[in-house]
Amino acid sequence: MSTRGLGARQSKESAITRHVPLSQVIGYSVGSIGTGVYMTAPSVLLLYYMTDILGVSPALAGLGVFIPRLWDMVTDPAMGWISDRTRSRWGRRRPYLLVGGIATATSFGLLFSAPDLPGEGWNFAYVLIVYIFSATAYTVFAVPYLAMPAEMSADPHERAGIMAYRMTFAMTGVLIGAAAAPALVTWFGGGREGFAGMSWTMGAICAATMLITFRATVRVPVITPDKIERPALLREAFTLPGFRTLALAYALQLAGLGVFTASAPYVTLHMMRRGEADISFIFLALLGGTLASLLVWDRVSRKTGKTPAYIAAAAISMIGFVAMLLLHGAEDWQALIVMTAIAGIGFGGLQLLPFAMLTDVIHTGRLRGVDAAGSLTGVWTAVEKGSLALGPLIVGLLLSVGGFDAAAQQQGVGVVDTIRWTIGAVPTTLILLSVPALILYHRSQ
Repeated sequence: MSTRGLGARQSKESAITRHVPLSQVIGYSVGSIGTGVYMTAPSVLLLYYMTDILGVSPALAGLGVFIPRLWDMVTDPAMGWISDRTRSRWGRRRPYLLVGGIATATSFGLLFSAPDLPGEGWNFAYVLIVYIFSATAYTVFAVPYLAMPAEMSADPHERAGIMAYRMTFAMTGVLIGAAAAPALVTWFGGGREGFAGMSWTMGAICAATMLITFRATVRVPVITPDKIERPALLREAFTLPGFRTLALAYALQLAGLGVFTASAPYVTLHMMRRGEADISFIFLALLGGTLASLLVWDRVSRKTGKTPAYIAAAAISMIGFVAMLLLHGAEDWQALIVMTAIAGIGFGGLQLLPFAMLTDVIHTGRLRGVDAAGSLTGVWTAVEKGSLALGPLIVGLLLSVGGFDAAAQQQGVGVVDTIRWTIGAVPTTLILLSVPALILYHRSQ
């Protein structure tokens, strides 16, 4: 396509730009509370649940968390492809919000409600099977849901604003999943009963928020450029400039976050010598910094551009994580909270900006006649979930190598050192590796 032709199409696109009413933006964004809860609570608690409650070895438990994310690598792009081609009186995305929301909530309740099974193998099999089903249910909701903002407005600043609202609600969900979930385990009595009570409570929150979004998006605008004859094939979607490098950067950063969230229970219990309920304080600090910074990162990106702001957010997160290498024991609890809050400020940018940049990539493709919102979002969510699941896998393997013993009341010095290096050095390294990919993305635009 010629530059002149693209310019004409962009002019026509600008002419049909619509302001999305705030009520619709908020109604859409509420569903992100459910996605935040679902993505966070298992990342924080499932590895610990398997090792310390069900008696599964750390390495095997890490596989139990990671294998369903390999399944997502197939189902997420497939779900995007399906939603791109769906035609119904509810639109091509909304039917899946209803089905996926109900199934996600139900399966979440079952995930931490394992019956009393004989031995490690049976417990591992239960969690693996339920988690695979649950991951599929979440895919049915999340992929069409996350594809919607790119179609709601032709204005890149308005799309970034929509994403800021969505991420604010998502971080609220993350806060619930990371901070309230451990507290609920204690409130319900701890052990198997505590985890079961927590999981059904979290499942109810997922159901309520996801179904609210299904109802609230009935009149959400859908901007469709002219001359799109058919949805793009997945291989065509991959040719859009910057998508692969942006996805690589996001994957590395989320893997670092996954390592941190999976390490937090072990830091709290075995390094800081505190109870399960205190895990919540770490995530309150992380997400407090995140929520406080979201709108700031939106404003910064408007002034500096999204990529420079993104790199700055990565740098701030690395400062918080690398400082954790200075921690020694229970006397450093308050320092850990401060360092986590610093990392959280950077994490706000690491969540808001890549999603806003993804909508730019999708919208640029639509201007060129490549209708790939669902397919690209499917790949993106597969990357997101797979990267987060790498965290527990890495933590489980490192704990096994370090000599972690789930039956021991007190871990040895070598295990504590392993936990310290895992929570500090590994996230820092992964985020640092993402910066060259961000630079390549910027050069492609």
